[in-house]
Amino acid sequence: MSDDFSGVDWQTARCTDKEFTPGDPYEVARLGKRIADTAALIQEQATKLHNLVDGNGWDSDAGREFQKKTEDTVGLLTKSHQRYAAAADALGSSVGLEPVSDEARENWATALNHAQNLVRTALGKAKAADADGSHYQNQIDQHPGKDDHPDKQKLKKQKESADADLEGAKKDLRHALSYRDTQAGYAKSAIHDAVDHDGLKDPEHHWWDNWKDWVADIGHWAGAIAGVLCLLALVLSWVPVLGEVLAALALVASVVALVCDTISALDGKGTWLDVAIDVVGVLSFGAGRVLGTAAKEASVAARGASALKDFQLAREIGLNPTAARELAETLNGVKSGQIGKALAEGPAELLPRMRSVVKESLNFKAYVNDIRIAAGKLPGAESLLADGAPKLSQIADSTFKGMAHSANRLYWASQALPLAAGIGNLAPLQDWEPESLERNVFRDLKTIPGVGAGGIPFYNWHWTTS
Repeated sequence: MSDDFSGVDWQTARCTDKEFTPGDPYEVARLGKRIADTAALIQEQATKLHNLVDGNGWDSDAGREFQKKTEDTVGLLTKSHQRYAAAADALGSSVGLEPVSDEARENWATALNHAQNLVRTALGKAKAADADGSHYQNQIDQHPGKDDHPDKQKLKKQKESADADLEGAKKDLRHALSYRDTQAGYAKSAIHDAVDHDGLKDPEHHWWDNWKDWVADIGHWAGAIAGVLCLLALVLSWVPVLGEVLAALALVASVVALVCDTISALDGKGTWLDVAIDVVGVLSFGAGRVLGTAAKEASVAARGASALKDFQLAREIGLNPTAARELAETLNGVKSGQIGKALAEGPAELLPRMRSVVKESLNFKAYVNDIRIAAGKLPGAESLLADGAPKLSQIADSTFKGMAHSANRLYWASQALPLAAGIGNLAPLQDWEPESLERNVFRDLKTIPGVGAGGIPFYNWHWTTS
């Protein structure tokens, strides 16, 4: 939900809606009371067990061994009591009175109740302001007078006042949700601190214990980097070497994102829709190579066709074959003796290569060759075009020119559409990441059963992200 609360129906919104303050504070308090009772029972049993061996009659090997084991058990019970007591304190055993200030640290039951009251009040203001604004707008729309009519001007001021009241209600609502998040963070931290430091965790906690979170984070950043690199590669595709290098780096980042998102989807943290978007993005590289090559080959063939026409024209005006060929080649930027080869390049390679999109997508060697060709370091791959060759738009119409334009449009579509989907699917992980750039446009789509599915069937499968 955005900060401006766009899409909220103020007339039906409730404080317990999932986007505001869902939950029942009294149920939270009942749970906290049960946990507190459990903590008290553990403490009682630990005291009884300690008293059992804290006296005379245990001065023997068996007695001392039993006393040692009992002390170990009492220690574990005491640590368990600390964990349960911390959880009970964080949740609260009852719903307290309204806090004196919103900055005060409260148990979650009391904080949730206060947050709901704040949201309830803000929504009441918003509902009234929204109704007034709609009422005044209807009267403005139905008023027969001109815009400068006194009654119409009065209605406009009333409408502006209602709009200002609505903005004030939204500000109160933001404050309430900020209070909710802060207090929830306090409760979460208190429970986590107790669990992490009570000594009950058997295995030593290593950084790799959270490897699934690391994989999800790496997938997120790889996707963001791939989006930037893809955009730069598309914009700078005309720059020799740089365009090819950016495309190769973007492919690597896209493959990393695909692998990480697949692992997250298997684990249930991500969705298969994320994976599908990544797959389309990776395949777009293969389509781009095929279509980009087709456009270049057709462009070369178009120049060859134009050179052939110029050759025929030069012959008609009386030039000998050698002079006519040299003139045609010079005018169209085709290297010496290459007119026939230029004509053959386009149509011979276009259709067969269109069937190799998947193979080309993961052919890293092909991207390396692209870089070497652009740098002029691959033997036998020198350009057919001379410096200063005419642009495609300056060449007379031919079948190859039409093919070049079509392939060029398809190339841009093959890159732009998957790129837009990939960037639009990014969602911020940290508070400092700009939501304006990482829009998470498929968020609502992933709440549709099946579309937002993740996990492995019959193991950890779930149908939506919510």
